Amino acid sequence: MAKSIVKGAVTGFCLALAAGSVRAATAAAEISMNAAVQRHLGVATKRLSPARHSSETDAFAKVLDPGPLAQLDSDLATAEAAAVASSAEAARSRALNAQGGSVSAKDTEAAAAQARSDALKVTFLRRRLGLEWGPGVARLTTGQRDRLVRGLSAGSIALVHVDTHNNEGQAGARTVKIDMGDDSVEGVVIGPARAAEPRLQSSGLIVQVSGRSAVLLSVGLTQSAHIESKTSQSGVLIPREALIRFRGSDWTYVRAGPSNFERRLVENPVPEADGFFVSHGFGAGDEVVVAGATALFVAEQALAVKAK
Repeated sequence: MAKSIVKGAVTGFCLALAAGSVRAATAAAEISMNAAVQRHLGVATKRLSPARHSSETDAFAKVLDPGPLAQLDSDLATAEAAAVASSAEAARSRALNAQGGSVSAKDTEAAAAQARSDALKVTFLRRRLGLEWGPGVARLTTGQRDRLVRGLSAGSIALVHVDTHNNEGQAGARTVKIDMGDDSVEGVVIGPARAAEPRLQSSGLIVQVSGRSAVLLSVGLTQSAHIESKTSQSGVLIPREALIRFRGSDWTYVRAGPSNFERRLVENPVPEADGFFVSHGFGAGDEVVVAGATALFVAEQALAVKAK
């Protein structure tokens, strides 16, 4: 396929050169080509739109065992139910004791002591959530925590411990991308972790990954990850089909006029799903060649050789 494109480009170029309709511009990285030749070579352009990109910090992710959290959640639910029952029993005992002594003062005091003991156990288990799983998990409501545990059990949610060297990029982080083969999944930061990673000197983040990919995050699995920064850069998104590779660098042709094209260096392109983000060298409104770039390159190089 690539050979046929190049062959067609060379054929078109030769026909155009013979007709005198292609010429080298003043700069080596420019070429002039009239509209008829552009149509013959299938040259098409696309106008760039403004885009924003968040910088990333490389990180290390390890999938956590949800079993201890599920057990703690169950213990807390049991303790809360016991606390509600004992509190109601203590209230009934006080009322009956006050109305005529059908419940003795001793039994009333015992019921009150049980209620206090059960309430303290609830408080202790809630504190354990923060001590073992961090403040983000501790802040979850009972309903939110129940949905989290049910998702963990069903495999639709995974919890991941994400670390960076010396906590770089962790402050204020909201989302993390976790690499999975050739793709990545996005997780939401619940909050800081309480178990540090001693090798990286990192306190770490607890990250929740939801969706069908979560079941692939088996307990103990380690993956590379990337923490997205709160700040973002402005620039443009260059389509993948606009790039050509030459002398170890990426280039793209930009329309400089009805018949003129400039081959422009693409510096530090950042791959994204729909193309490559660049923060400088291009601006919104620039017309880049998305079809026929190979033909332009062949024509440019042939003219450069002829000029020598």
